[in-house]
Amino acid sequence: MLRAGNDIVLSDSIEQLGLVSQPNKATDSADAERYATKNGIELIADKNRDFLYIGGAKVFLSGSMRSYHGKLTVQSNDYYKVLLPLFWWSQPPTNSVKRIIIDPGHGGKDPGKTCPFNSTCEKQLTLDTALRLKAILEKNGYEVLLTRDKDTWIDLDDRPAIATRAKADLFVSLHYNSAGANDFKSSGIETYAYTPVGQSSTNDPSRNRSQSSAQPGNNFDTFNMVLAWSVHRRLLANTGAEDRGVRRAKFAVLRTLNCPGILVESGFVTSRTEGALICDPSYRQKIAQSVAEGIMDYRQRTQGHP
Repeated sequence: MLRAGNDIVLSDSIEQLGLVSQPNKATDSADAERYATKNGIELIADKNRDFLYIGGAKVFLSGSMRSYHGKLTVQSNDYYKVLLPLFWWSQPPTNSVKRIIIDPGHGGKDPGKTCPFNSTCEKQLTLDTALRLKAILEKNGYEVLLTRDKDTWIDLDDRPAIATRAKADLFVSLHYNSAGANDFKSSGIETYAYTPVGQSSTNDPSRNRSQSSAQPGNNFDTFNMVLAWSVHRRLLANTGAEDRGVRRAKFAVLRTLNCPGILVESGFVTSRTEGALICDPSYRQKIAQSVAEGIMDYRQRTQGHP
């Protein structure tokens, strides 16, 4: 594998992951590179971007793509924490995913964000979405538990503890996003995995600060990435929402997990357009269906070689 300092030449590493070069499109920049797997999963990279498009979904990196002798390079930690999980499944097959914890964000004294147009609270929206998701997953043979099934407050640290006590196979925390004051336009979906050691958190204004010490949630870095990407792709495909990317953050509900887990921000309640959609039960049903399909994609991928 050709290296450029601490970076890895993308074209060289990609060949080892089973992708082949594809012709650029007219809309691509002169520095863009395209690759695809035999089953059609495409990777698009471009110089100075801090993200890749993988299978149509934006996946953030620790830093921007650079160039070495005219070829794009990726930081080594992004190669091991992003590319390897998604393109070269080297983990042994996992036990079948059977028991899932769904965590409706907020609750009780914590209303979360509030839609400014009809005063609907995030805690109501996340619980409703979680109940819809539970019903879909149970119809497909999963055992599903909720961290809360009514309007109650649960401490952030207690939420992953529920998953540990239940010996859960997966943990999915549901949230809706909000923008700053007087911003009624920002919209889109973000999906978070816990920040791996050596990578920066994408929600951290100081992007050069990386996760320096391992936490229990880091035991599942590979699985977290695959789960986040699988769910994110389904959400984008089914809703048509803006792609704000697969991201990383040191969220408390993910830090101490003893199973793979993600946190999903399924749109902005503060957006005039998207907020109205989120307050529509049929749209929340679509979100629940998308998350369920992403979980099923994840299960299929992790039961053996993709």
